[in-house]
Amino acid sequence: MKVSNLLLASSLLIFNGCVATPTVAPSQNSELLNISPNKTATTGGGAMQNALDKWLKEEWKPLTQSTTGDEKNSNASEKETVTSSGLQHYVDKWKVYHNNKEKIDASKPKEISNIEKLENMPVIGK
Repeated sequence: MKVSNLLLASSLLIFNGCVATPTVAPSQNSELLNISPNKTATTGGGAMQNALDKWLKEEWKPLTQSTTGDEKNSNASEKETVTSSGLQHYVDKWKVYHNNKEKIDASKPKEISNIEKLENMPVIGK
């Protein structure tokens, strides 16, 4: 019983020391900064962030933009107007995006699914 209490107390002390340690300030050593600058993590963005930004710019915004004026009359069947707030705003935008995406995908030729490819193989298929 005393051993478990000792282990518990020591682990709490160690974890508390890790949490209570203040963050390390950026180095003031200019030679170290020349070799390993602090800016590397924040400059370029990663592949996932770049893919998300590209999707938002090229797909999400064009398919969910509200139409106004002359565009509303000409594109009334293609785009719906989104006029809500909060979480419902994004739910409505997703509905508009999904409807517009279905219309665009309906006009594109359908890709053969993997199941259809396997069924068309002479040895594996039906």
